[in-house]
Amino acid sequence: MNRETKNLDYYLKRITFIAMIVFAAAMPFTIALTQISLFVALLAWLGRLTVTHSLRLRRLSLEWAFLAYIAAEIVALIFSTNVPQSFIFLKRLLLIPIVYLFALDVLEKKQLNLLATVFIISVTLYSLSGMVSFFFHPSLRVRYIQNSMTTGGITMIGALITFAFAAFATEKRWRWIWFIFGLINTSCLVLTSTRGSWLGFFFGILFIVYFANRKLFIAIPLLIAAFVFLGPQEFSGRVKHIFDPTWRTNAKRIFWWSVGLKIYKDHPIVGIGDVSTTDMFKKYAPPGTKELVGHMHNNFIHIAVTLGTVGLVAFIYMMLQIFLVLLRQFLQAMPSRGPTLSWAAAAVAIFIAFNINGLFEWNFGDAEIITMIWFMTGGALAIPVLSDETLVPSEERIK
Repeated sequence: MNRETKNLDYYLKRITFIAMIVFAAAMPFTIALTQISLFVALLAWLGRLTVTHSLRLRRLSLEWAFLAYIAAEIVALIFSTNVPQSFIFLKRLLLIPIVYLFALDVLEKKQLNLLATVFIISVTLYSLSGMVSFFFHPSLRVRYIQNSMTTGGITMIGALITFAFAAFATEKRWRWIWFIFGLINTSCLVLTSTRGSWLGFFFGILFIVYFANRKLFIAIPLLIAAFVFLGPQEFSGRVKHIFDPTWRTNAKRIFWWSVGLKIYKDHPIVGIGDVSTTDMFKKYAPPGTKELVGHMHNNFIHIAVTLGTVGLVAFIYMMLQIFLVLLRQFLQAMPSRGPTLSWAAAAVAIFIAFNINGLFEWNFGDAEIITMIWFMTGGALAIPVLSDETLVPSEERIK
């Protein structure tokens, strides 16, 4: 590599990482800046791949899983009930490269630690802002910037990553800092009154505590019980009704799912296409139904309706493969503590929480949430090749 190419590669590398930092900071607040910074990072990354040839590609054990899902989307597009809309919704596939961007370009532990710190600070500021908005409008569920369900998903992710970093921190000072940040994110999560996110957080924190300190494992259910029986009625009441099929939103979801299953029964192979379900829901819902939903409020039912059995099998395979790869990364990182183990633990816990939450919400189709999932997945897959070098090795600096 000649001097000019080295200089170009240096700048492209710096642009990529700066864009990654902006990306990590923007995720909780603005999808527009998040996607702009992602585009810049990918463009610079592709420049290093095709022009300077300084990047080394490697397999992530997820290629077949991603290809299966992409193939299912394309098949559903061909047979879609609304081809133009399905074509537009293919944009969700453009977020998958986030996994490869972070997995292949983050090569130093300090880089991963900085990305985690920026994201944790940003999501905690988001939670603080949400709490402030709640105190000015206490009759409303926290729905800061996004709706309450998206806010619930964001704060669920924020709480889990901060508690993971607190649980596996090597320094007492940082352990307390991350723990306080975790409490802030959890408080905002509670104020969203989003029970699906609460359930996701519960299972995610059980995973973290089990591997961090099993003596405290029993404390989690006890804290939940204390919240249910001693907490404010407006919040504890929502917990008590989680498994009541006749309770307001529970009954609504069961109704929506039943209509979705009727649609799936008539379109079992490739579904109706990756489209809004509003028109089809109107067709299959009982006459006089006023509330028509554009998605099924359940990842698996929505995928079954829109992509059929072909898509559902591909989706389940992708989700299972991601979970197994993340779990393997976590188990391999277990001998040591610190940021890398914290990230690996957070990635698994967040993925568990995401799928639990996805039983009650179409969060796979929520751009803010799935962007964070791919971000955490990519960072976890970067761990095996991380070095302890500085962010810019001295031999690469321009003299």
